[in-house]
Amino acid sequence: MSVSITADEECRAFLAAQGSDSPADDLASELVAAIDRAVAAWPDLAPDRVGFATFLGQRLPTDVTIGEALRGRALPELYLTFASLAGDARASHELEERYLKDLVDLLTRQRITRDVAIETVQQLRIRLLTGERPILRAFSGAGTLKGWLRITALREAIRAQRRAHAREDDEISEALADDAGDPAMQYQRRLYQDEFRAAFGQAVASLSVRDRNLLKQSVLYGATVDDLGALYHVHRATAARWIASARERLAEETRQRMIEHLKIQPAEYDSILQLIQSQLDVSVVRVLG
Repeated sequence: MSVSITADEECRAFLAAQGSDSPADDLASELVAAIDRAVAAWPDLAPDRVGFATFLGQRLPTDVTIGEALRGRALPELYLTFASLAGDARASHELEERYLKDLVDLLTRQRITRDVAIETVQQLRIRLLTGERPILRAFSGAGTLKGWLRITALREAIRAQRRAHAREDDEISEALADDAGDPAMQYQRRLYQDEFRAAFGQAVASLSVRDRNLLKQSVLYGATVDDLGALYHVHRATAARWIASARERLAEETRQRMIEHLKIQPAEYDSILQLIQSQLDVSVVRVLG
């Protein structure tokens, strides 16, 4: 089969998946180049270029040019996803070895109990590729597959751990708090608990949608600056600045509300800020989780 005929089939498959029959002038060259890059990354996998063209068409936006739609997409990881969902045993092996094998250790580093982490990853392995709606079908290549799996696993593990322990919010905070050995901090937490909760909730509500999402993704789901940079199409340094700014705004908004409500003296400002910073991540989990 000639290259031109193959490219034509790929374009038709892509357009059919997008519900269109009007190819753009740059479609063929951009699409063929994208498929070339994706297939070349996995020389041991059987290539299915037309099938992958359909797969891409189902996941790329239709309101931008093909070049814009492909920009920043993790094409090799999309091809591995496609092949795994298609039942390719070698692709499934690569998925396990490169992306799933380390998830249990990742979850335990995020304060998930090992039993819950093992069970979560095992269930994730099953649900990624089986059932009426395999979870892996949701991966669109906008960020890295590793980051997407990390967030997915952590979200599932947090839910499972909550169900397993059936804790109230106060018990979760006590279990996660880092200041258990500091009597002064324990006293402050008990003294200002109600005021802190109210102030923190109001401060979260005052944040922009992006700031709330950044805090949820970084604190609750464990997304790294690389994951967030890929997700928002910015450099990792920009993502890091965004997260730092969101945390600072949240802490400052909480502090101001507590000062106004409690009418405390300036000498107590530093201790209030220390309390807020010690409880920030725990409270993000409680409020945004």
